[in-house]
Amino acid sequence: MRYPHWQFFESVDDELHSLSRIIEFERENFPAFSVYLSRLYLSVASEIDVVAKLLCERIAPTEEPKRISEYRPLITAKFPKFAHLRIEMPSHELDFQPWLSWSSGTNPQWWKTYNDVKHERSKYYRDANLGNVLQSTAGLLVLLVYFHQPELYSKNSPIQPDFKMMRIERRYAGALTWGFSYSLPDFGNSHDRPPPTDRSPTLV
Repeated sequence: MRYPHWQFFESVDDELHSLSRIIEFERENFPAFSVYLSRLYLSVASEIDVVAKLLCERIAPTEEPKRISEYRPLITAKFPKFAHLRIEMPSHELDFQPWLSWSSGTNPQWWKTYNDVKHERSKYYRDANLGNVLQSTAGLLVLLVYFHQPELYSKNSPIQPDFKMMRIERRYAGALTWGFSYSLPDFGNSHDRPPPTDRSPTLV
């Protein structure tokens, strides 16, 4: 599997699309919880830990961060706009800024709740809810956008952004079809930059 983390997100996006036919994705339903949502929440947040660590390794190869509080200063120092990237769910008129609290030096509430659910599931079972699942999934997409920036800027991109549910905010990706001019916060416009010579992110 060439891009396992991107493909993981595609799978989660498919699951959310199916779930949206069972429960309406509206803020009043965010407290809804279930065994299914618990499994999805734990799976997505675990993937976030993996991708964040990989991104940190590329930013600072000599560092060995092991937890979210150690990822935060490395990522935000290199990418000042990271915390402000918005993820949209246009078909449900929802949007999220999952990492916004990083701009004030704190971790997201949905991450704190994930750890509660992970370590004391019987006590915090109700916190494995729709709202936290959507927030964490949006958080994963932000990380993937930064981690896969070289592929996203490639003229013949090997990965495709045709997700059914989520997208990065439209001002950065006016058309969700590669071949169009594409921009990301902290990186500039794809048409203004030469193509990457390897698969490592263009960490500028």
